[in-house]
Amino acid sequence: MNNGIPVKTIAERLGNTPEMIHTVYGHILQEMEVQAVNVFSQSLKESGASS
Repeated sequence: MNNGIPVKTIAERLGNTPEMIHTVYGHILQEMEVQAVNVFSQSLKESGASS
């Protein structure tokens, strides 16, 4: 998931449902969300935008 592979694809390869993947690996998705916010915020700062 950290490499941009869709959850549905991972679930199909493992023989699970997307819901199962979210249940077991949901903490990874939360970490990715925090990382995305940080990257976006940093790019806004670098461009001189104000929040």
